[in-house]
Amino acid sequence: MPSPRYVLIANPGTKRCELYRHALNEFGADVTVAPWADLVRSEGRLDGMAAFDRPAAVRLESPGKNADVTRQLCAAGDPSGTDWNTVEFAKGNLVRPGLWYVGFRKVLEGLKQAFDARPHLRPTACPLAIAAMFDKNRTLEMLRSADVPIPEWIQPDELPASAPMLLERLRELHWRTAYVKLNTGASAVGIVYVHLEPHGEPTGVTTLHHRDGGFFNTRRPRTVASEELNRCLEFILNEGATVQRGLPHAQLDGQNADLRVVCIAGRPAATIFRLSPHPMTNLHLGGRRGNWHSCRAAIPNRAWLDALEVCGEAARQFDAMSVGVDLLFEPGFTRHRVLEVNAFGDFIPGWTDELGRPIHRLEIESTVRELPRIAIRR
Repeated sequence: MPSPRYVLIANPGTKRCELYRHALNEFGADVTVAPWADLVRSEGRLDGMAAFDRPAAVRLESPGKNADVTRQLCAAGDPSGTDWNTVEFAKGNLVRPGLWYVGFRKVLEGLKQAFDARPHLRPTACPLAIAAMFDKNRTLEMLRSADVPIPEWIQPDELPASAPMLLERLRELHWRTAYVKLNTGASAVGIVYVHLEPHGEPTGVTTLHHRDGGFFNTRRPRTVASEELNRCLEFILNEGATVQRGLPHAQLDGQNADLRVVCIAGRPAATIFRLSPHPMTNLHLGGRRGNWHSCRAAIPNRAWLDALEVCGEAARQFDAMSVGVDLLFEPGFTRHRVLEVNAFGDFIPGWTDELGRPIHRLEIESTVRELPRIAIRR
C-alpha cells in the first residue's frame, strides 16, 4: 500500500513539530515540513512552494515558540508600519497579543484561499476553523447557538472599557468570581481569576507579571489586588478580552478538577483529568494529571456519558479533524459546562490509549481513513 503523504506546517525544532513528525514517520508517511516563517511571509499564499504542488494531507501545527514568527505575525496584523524586526521579545513577554491574532488570522485566510484553489491538498483543519477556535468570544457564540452548555459570559459589545468599570459590572451581575482572559490567548496566557468579596477589595489570581514597562506570562500563578489588579485587567481589556463567570469545580483527590477531551472526527478519543489547587488547572501551571481510573470511578456513568456527548457536539461545530475541549463538572457532577475549545489541544505527551497508541497516531489513522485517498497518497 502506498504511504500517505503529509505536509506539516510547523516551526521546525519545536516539541510540537518533532512529536508529530515522529508519529508520521512511525506510521510510514512521507513527511515534508513547511516552516510557518515561509507561510507568514507570503500571507498564506502557496505559489512557488514545491511542498504544496503534489497531493497531500496538510496538518497545521501551532505557530508558537518562535520569536521570528511572532514578529512576522505582529507585522502582518499591524497597519502602522512598525519595524517589528527591531522589537525585542524576551522570554514570556506578551507583546501585543491582540495584534498577533490579527496577523495570524490574515495568514489563515490566505491559506484558506490557497487550499480552495488546490483541491489536491486536504487540510486536516479548515484554517478559518482554527481562527474561530482562537477567538474565545466567537467560540462561545458558536457553542451557545448549538445549545452546548457554557458558563455565562459578557458579550464583547457589552464589555466595560476600564478595569474599575469591569469590576463594578461584575458586582452588578452578582458574580463572586470571574475569569478575565485574553480573547485570543491560549494555555492560560494572560488570565486573571477575579474574586469579589461581599465586603473588602477584589483580588485576582493571575499568570501576568508587570515589569520593565511590559507584561510577562508566568507559570507561577500569584495573587494581586488594588492597582496591580487594575493594571492586569486594563492590559487584557486593551488587547481584547473574554469575561466568563467563574463556576466551582468538582473536587477529585481534594483538588479542583476539570477535563481535557480530545475529539477526533467529532468523537471523544482521549480524556485527561487535570487536578490543581489553583482555579486554573493547566498542567504547566502546577496542575497534574489525575489517575484516570480513580477519577472516572468518582463520576456517575450517566453524567460521564452526557458530558462526553456534549464535548463531541462542541467539537463538531468546527471543521477540524482534532479539537481539544475543556470541560468543567460542577460539584456533585450534576452539571457540566464547556469552558473552551482548542485548535491545538492534542499535545498530550505520554498519553496512550488501551492499545498503546498516542493521540497523534489516532489522528493519523483517522485522517487516512476519512480523507479521500487520492489526496494523501503518493
